[in-house]
Amino acid sequence: MKNLILTFIILVYSVSLTAQDYAVVLNADSRNEAKNEKDSRLNKFTSDILLNKDFKYRDFLKQSKSSKVNFRLNGNTLTEHQLTKLLRRNVRKAANYDEFQRFLETTSSQFDRILTREEMHLLYERFQGGTFSSYMKDLAENW
Repeated sequence: MKNLILTFIILVYSVSLTAQDYAVVLNADSRNEAKNEKDSRLNKFTSDILLNKDFKYRDFLKQSKSSKVNFRLNGNTLTEHQLTKLLRRNVRKAANYDEFQRFLETTSSQFDRILTREEMHLLYERFQGGTFSSYMKDLAENW
């Protein structure tokens, strides 16, 4: 009888612990979901670039002209066309990926929340393609 009572107490205690953990996880998911809704437009914008293996800046820039999507970064409202040009301009100015990453950190913390380090590097590579510096780099490597 003592073993039955002890087993019952341990069972109730362990079930109550897992129930409390479940409630905490449920609340955390709702907070993340609300954050993701805010950044969904920026997330879609970056995923369009990252998932396109044959990314061409000029074609993407032409498509972005017809877009009505606006982004709010550091208190400024930018259209998709303006954001595309801003990213390209800063990739060209940056001597390497670290400078570009510092630009993203100063521009908006939203990029840090949405993109991993590998995705930021891929974004840098996508926008760097077709620039004069990447052309010269390819020319030097294939010489």
